Amino acid sequence: MKLALIHPQIIRGSGVENYLIEFAKRLSTAGHELTYITTLTTPETGAALPGRWELQPRIRGSATMRMWHFNRLAPRAAAGVDLSIAFGRTCLQDIHRNGTGCHRLYGNLLPLWQRLSVKHLYELHLERRLYTGRETKRFISSSARVAAQLQGVYGADGERYRIISPPVETHLFKPAENRANTREIICRKLQTDAAKPVLIFVSLSHRRRGLEPLLEAMARIDATLWIVGKSLSSALREKVNRLGISSRIRAVPVTSDLVELYQSADWFIHPTQYDAFSNTVLQSMACGLPGLVSVMDGAVDHVRNGENGLMLYHPQQSKELAARIQEALAYDVPAWQALSAAARETVQALTWKRHMQEWAEVLEGR
Repeated sequence: MKLALIHPQIIRGSGVENYLIEFAKRLSTAGHELTYITTLTTPETGAALPGRWELQPRIRGSATMRMWHFNRLAPRAAAGVDLSIAFGRTCLQDIHRNGTGCHRLYGNLLPLWQRLSVKHLYELHLERRLYTGRETKRFISSSARVAAQLQGVYGADGERYRIISPPVETHLFKPAENRANTREIICRKLQTDAAKPVLIFVSLSHRRRGLEPLLEAMARIDATLWIVGKSLSSALREKVNRLGISSRIRAVPVTSDLVELYQSADWFIHPTQYDAFSNTVLQSMACGLPGLVSVMDGAVDHVRNGENGLMLYHPQQSKELAARIQEALAYDVPAWQALSAAARETVQALTWKRHMQEWAEVLEGR
């Protein structure tokens, strides 16, 4: 089948872009003939992905102008293929895979100046056109929660939606063969007291992911927090010092081995205000690490409260967050091990093989 993959930039970067690259490789292996419609890629990505490239001109000007221009050109470039699949803010394609959630709901979390910006208002316009128009035949969502949000906001026909959960590479993300030894090594490396419980928070967007209320909650509990990803701003460092918790906070570079960090921690903590679907939730579960996961993340579809993890119902309320963490830390070893085993078992079926089989059904019109 001739397929066009549409996205403003096809490079290693965000979760959506990394997914698109791996997805394209597997489509090619399955025998599909691919055309990539984008304004930006790299020589390395171009060489790694078999198929034809339709590089659209990347105009100068604002991000809003570039969105408008790409949305106008991409459908024309996709002419002549059997199906077009888009991953970003475009309105005219056969199939749209949503990797960012409902922008209208996410926009409610932005500062007022951003909500009133031309870029944000144009993104809302494109989203409304996408979900209220009839041009797109199928909407692919990573979670039932996000699909329900989009249908609730835009009233789109539920029959046009298909839920396909992201895959997780369980051969890479897996429990440590000797957890005690791995934990001892990592705690020594990070100068962390191995006798204290360890929470791990992974983020490249600390404000949206709820780091501030989490730091406030940490002042109420006796545990260590590893903050992996984006470095702390001066304001956050001042907050840590003001709360008197600097001895129990460790900022860990994103270049660190995330698998070993998951294998060494006691709980994954994810108090996000909004996420379409965080891969970190599935990755931590695959490592046998139970999580405290916000109900505002679509990945919570895979969390069964008290069975393979715990849900955070009000992640922005620091007192309630602290109480929920205390509840988690009260689990004894056998109870924690049961959660750990259940978390791993939950995601083992979410393989790339199964993922591509579900996509094959979509491409065949089933």
